[in-house]
Parts: sequence; structure tokens; C-alpha cells
Amino acid sequence: MARIFNPEIFQGVHKHRNYFEGWYFKLISRDRSRVLALIPGIAMGRGPQDAHSFIQVIDAHRNRVAYLRYPIEAFQTDHERFDILVGKSRFHSGGLSVDHEGDGHVLQGDVSFSDIVPYPKTRFHRGIMGPFTFVPFMECRHGIVNIRQSLHGKLAFDGEILDFEGGEGYVEKDWGSSFPESWIWLQANHFDDPQVSFMFSVAEIPWLGSRFTGMISFLRTAETFRRFATYNRSHLDFLSAKWERVDAVIHHPEYTLEMEARFSPGGVLRVPKNGIMERTIEESISAEVAIRLIDRRGSVLFEGKSGNVGMEISEGVDKFNTR
Repeated sequence: MARIFNPEIFQGVHKHRNYFEGWYFKLISRDRSRVLALIPGIAMGRGPQDAHSFIQVIDAHRNRVAYLRYPIEAFQTDHERFDILVGKSRFHSGGLSVDHEGDGHVLQGDVSFSDIVPYPKTRFHRGIMGPFTFVPFMECRHGIVNIRQSLHGKLAFDGEILDFEGGEGYVEKDWGSSFPESWIWLQANHFDDPQVSFMFSVAEIPWLGSRFTGMISFLRTAETFRRFATYNRSHLDFLSAKWERVDAVIHHPEYTLEMEARFSPGGVLRVPKNGIMERTIEESISAEVAIRLIDRRGSVLFEGKSGNVGMEISEGVDKFNTR
């Protein structure tokens, strides 16, 4: 039960096959010129021959990607809080320390977090999945650890020093057997108002022998935190998704959220299918998004734009388009 109520900690204690779990750390420098994403995790496919741990790295500035593979035994975790080791590298909600040299890559350094804004939890709302937190046998689950945090420190990656002192970051995770068959995901923190954060995801969800389109999203402003999700009667009034852009209108009983997102070239990541890292997706961490929040009377509650957006658009997303 401690794991269910705290999705940020390791969930796969009793999993040995057809399982993955990974955490996503996005780090952005103070001047927003450098963006790095680090994804530590584990993958357990058909058996011991597939099982391994890993750290994936995306360097947006140099369009450079690395998949650092480790034995499964190199993964260690605290079962009561979010604190994991992959080889000599440590990741937790308060920072990270990396030390890898091999396979043609060098990744070293320390970055600590301050002014952390965790995902808000209530007694009956333990994470972005809402009531689906308690539903068994789901293909993929999503969790948000830190909505934002301030950064302190530097990292060295393949011959270049990246200074993140005074920068900003974000932490989330996924776990289950496979990524969805089709999905759209984006996350943005770099609006003019530093207190604003936005996340949007829509995916094809297997359910009792059938499938449905599920949506999870949130908008945090200085005034409030709003969720837009299938489970709270939010739905897509309009969606147009292509490989280079996504336009959407999300209806909530109290609000309407309009979104225009533009993809930019990124790096190719490995993603899981039945616990095997055999699929790939191009992820940008330098995309752009514009959003506008309107209440039922037509008053604009928020309007803004962000760069340095993390964004993925998989194959097959045309099935989400409204006609």
C-alpha cells in the first residue's frame, strides 16, 4: 500500500518479466540555452537475457542521445522512498549524482534541487492517474514527482560542461509492461511567469478487451492547480495531431483550455514493449506550446507561451483526431 500511495517510489518489487520502470529528469540552464534529459530505469522482458538497467540521455543543444546499459544487478532502490542507484549514479526527488565512463560516453557530476514543488496529493488523489491509481492490470502508469525545482550544480557529458546553477527542472515517471500503442505527451515549465507549469498527455488505453482514448493533463498557475482528465469529466472538444504539431481544445465542466504545440527535432529514445526496450520514439526537449484558459463566462484566466517543451508524438496519433 505504501507504493500505491506514493507512485514516485519503485513499484516493481515483485516483477521479474514483461515490466519496465523509468524516471524522467529534465534539467534546463538558467539562460535556457542548455537542456538535458536523464532517464534512469529498468527493463525486464521475456527473462534474464533481456533484463537490464539503464540511463538514457538527451542533449537538446547538440542533438546527442546516449543509451547507457547496465546489468540488472546495478539497479538498487529504497523500498520506502524515492531513491535509486544505477551503477555509481544516484537519482532521488532532491537531486542526482551521475558517474559513468564507458561505451563511448562520459557522464559525470552532481545537481541538487531546492524550492521543490511536488505534485499535490490528497487522501483520495494520490497522483495524476487519479482513481486509475487503484485499477490493476493497466498497460502503463504515469506519475509526476516534482512539478518544478531550482537547480544547483554542473554535469559533464561527452566532453562538454553543462552549468545548471540557477536553472529549473522537472521529474516524472512511467511504469508497467509497455508504452501505449499510440500517444501524445508534452510538458512545459518556461512561461513568462515562473510559477506556471503545464502537462498534457493523450493515449490509447487497453481496457477489458477493448480500447479507449484516455487523457491526463494539469495546469498550475500562481493562483491554483487545475486537472483535466478523463476521470474528472474533461474531454477533447477538438484535437488535430500531426508529426510536427498538435492543436487541441479541452473541455472541463468549469473551464476550456486551448493549446497549440509545435514539435522541433529531437533525439531518438528507446521505449518498452512487454518490458523490452525495442521500440523508439523521437522526443524533443526544445518544442514550443501556447495555451489559453477560459472560464464558462468566456473570461480569459490565463494565457501564455513556453519554449523548452518536452514533447513526443508517436505513430498512429491520427486516430485521436476529431472529425
